[in-house]
Amino acid sequence: MISHYLKISLRAIGKNPLLSLLNILGLSVGFGCFLVITLYLYQENTYEKGFTDYGKIYRIEEEFLGMGRGASSTPNLQYKLDEVPGVASYVRLDVASNQSSWGEFSDKKLRSPRVLKTTDGLFDVFDFKLAQGDPATALEGPDKVVLTKKYAQKLFGTEQVVGKTFEYENKELIVTGLLDEFAYRSHLDFDFISTNIFNPSYADGRWWMIAGYIYVKMDGQAEPQLINKRLDEIAKTYAYPVVNNSPLSKDEWLQSANKIQFFAKPVRDIHLKEGVEFEFSTNGDPQSRATLTIIGVFILIIAIINFMNLSTAKSSLRTKEIGVRKVMGTGKKALIAQFLLESVLITLFAAIIGAGLSELFIFLLNQSLGEVISISIVSYPSLGGLILLGVLLIGCLAGVYPAFYLSSVKMIPLLKGMKLGHILNMGNARVLRNTLVVVQFAASSTLIIGAYFVYHQLQYIKQMDIGFDKEQVLVVPYTPKKGDDRSVIRNELLKIPGVEAASFTSRMPAEQSANLLSIMLSAEETLLLDVFQADPHFADVLNLNVMEGDWFAENQTQTDSLVVLNESAINALGLEGNPIGQVFGNYWRVVGVVENFFIDNYRTKVGPAIMAYDPKTPDQLAIKLNAPSLADALPKLETTWSELRGEALEFKFLDENFASVFAKEKQNGDAIMVFTVLAIFISCLGLFGLAAFAADQRQHEFGIRKVLGANVRDIVHVFSLDFIKLVLLAFIVSVPVAIYGVNLWLDTYANRIDLSVTGFVVAGVSALAIAFATILFQSLKAGRLNPVETLRNE
Repeated sequence: MISHYLKISLRAIGKNPLLSLLNILGLSVGFGCFLVITLYLYQENTYEKGFTDYGKIYRIEEEFLGMGRGASSTPNLQYKLDEVPGVASYVRLDVASNQSSWGEFSDKKLRSPRVLKTTDGLFDVFDFKLAQGDPATALEGPDKVVLTKKYAQKLFGTEQVVGKTFEYENKELIVTGLLDEFAYRSHLDFDFISTNIFNPSYADGRWWMIAGYIYVKMDGQAEPQLINKRLDEIAKTYAYPVVNNSPLSKDEWLQSANKIQFFAKPVRDIHLKEGVEFEFSTNGDPQSRATLTIIGVFILIIAIINFMNLSTAKSSLRTKEIGVRKVMGTGKKALIAQFLLESVLITLFAAIIGAGLSELFIFLLNQSLGEVISISIVSYPSLGGLILLGVLLIGCLAGVYPAFYLSSVKMIPLLKGMKLGHILNMGNARVLRNTLVVVQFAASSTLIIGAYFVYHQLQYIKQMDIGFDKEQVLVVPYTPKKGDDRSVIRNELLKIPGVEAASFTSRMPAEQSANLLSIMLSAEETLLLDVFQADPHFADVLNLNVMEGDWFAENQTQTDSLVVLNESAINALGLEGNPIGQVFGNYWRVVGVVENFFIDNYRTKVGPAIMAYDPKTPDQLAIKLNAPSLADALPKLETTWSELRGEALEFKFLDENFASVFAKEKQNGDAIMVFTVLAIFISCLGLFGLAAFAADQRQHEFGIRKVLGANVRDIVHVFSLDFIKLVLLAFIVSVPVAIYGVNLWLDTYANRIDLSVTGFVVAGVSALAIAFATILFQSLKAGRLNPVETLRNE
């Protein structure tokens, strides 16, 4: 019986190849897109699950004197964790990724790796699996390292690395272990683990210090609130007497802005929730996950609606078959089973093709954006069960209407060749199809509107005034050497034609730096400022606009308290009148004010920034070049640098920083654009199929119209109008949904565009144009029908 049903189903699919092809193609593309999004969300949701007891692991974060909550905390805390009940083990980590450092082995010279520096206890808290080496002894003693397989291949060209040594930061490190491949991703992203970490002993003064990340593993499922309560007691007992210089009591101090407070965050929440200051690595973006979830659901709904519409339309063409099968004794239950099996079979074909398309989409995505998705259906066979369940649900959902409705049709009228619409009241089926078309195009129109405003928001932030000139600025990593004279280096570089200015500085804009300064304004108020340690030439390199006062002078004798502020800092400090010469924080004296300039984030307004004259701690050299002389200047720069420093010139352009920051924003926009196009494509497939079905059903009507004098234009108008009305209604439905969703997305940007009527008009016209272009072929085909052919059997 089953084999018989399968044969009939395959014949039915082959009998209507166009509708079957559109059905399978639309559903498979929808499945493919949905699977890509699902795999990405699944990957995001599995961070840290590779650790056996991830539910018992917490990171201790710290709120330090008004600087906001940070991922790192004081080294002192590790020596007081034995006062927290339930702590089974703990570890303090740090990460090093200095782009001016190099790892060397034999004739290989590689840019600095990302190094996880650790105290004892790493493998007690995080049970990393080692392919080689013993976790109990791998990190015993100094200068021991455990490599990831990827970095081992890069460094040695083999995975047989235990016992090998290599030079890193003027130290010889010995490889004592090789990490196995991670089953799941972790926020602990690194190339190798090293035991070299600054781990100071306990001292009261170090409550003022923030360095490293502390993780604890509890011996049971402790609630973060209970851990936090005990951490509050530690802060009040040990930190309060050291850092508090106000009349506040311990409890009042712990409620004030100028406090030190610790928080236990479950390690699973680190990637999934909003990041804090000084994060170990880039966190996941909750907004991106929410946006992709909505898009994925929309695409799946559009694909399912397509399938239901085309399945209903196709099944209504099988009137004679149903009549013959009833004459031959087929019962209603058998017909229902037949229709449902066909629907499930088509869904299964589409799911198989969709799974293949998802692998192709992931490959293309990773090729263009890097390794965004590292898992697939093949690597997680358990997802196959969920896919199979989805196939059954969607197949039955799409097949249930034709199965129960058409199986009840009487057989004699069917055998006479009567149209199904003459036998049954097809109004219900038409209403269902029209409703589904409206829902489908409402979802598509919402995505079109969203894509329009996403594109223009990205263009807006790309072209916004950043407050300085970032073009043709080279950024060179700089590590001072004994005997260096920075003025000599700078003067030699300025002799090169095309070099306009050069400045030693601690940071450049768009570097995501954690160089911050917290200034206590009162017992309960603190101001956090971005710090730029700069020399007298920093403003010349970036062409900063000095609005009041002056920049630092070349031969300035006093440097330890004089600062230049940006406009945001002046406003945040509440400095009234002429700010030049005013003192704040009982120490800092304002000598100049610069116009606000971009610091590191498109999503927030430019915050307070302080430029301090500090020529002792630069780690970068910024060089401004004259654009026409760039090709000539670079070779001379490399030669001069080699002569001065005895090393090759390593540099990047400042606008690369902005390209990197913008790329993170653009990824979301690109995803919305691509999935919107695919959603429209799926919708168009369904509309094309319905248009083909409608044209077939209305052949006689159009024949009569042509006999009565209608021309092709008239037929196209009549045929298209019904579909255009549905698309127009769908657009009207989509407008309030889009307004709500787009505003939610734009509100995450401090600098955002406003919703405009133009955007909705463009989106509406686009939706109507796409719909009309989709049905134009069938409209013209219907208009050119020969009435002799369509009416000869009447």
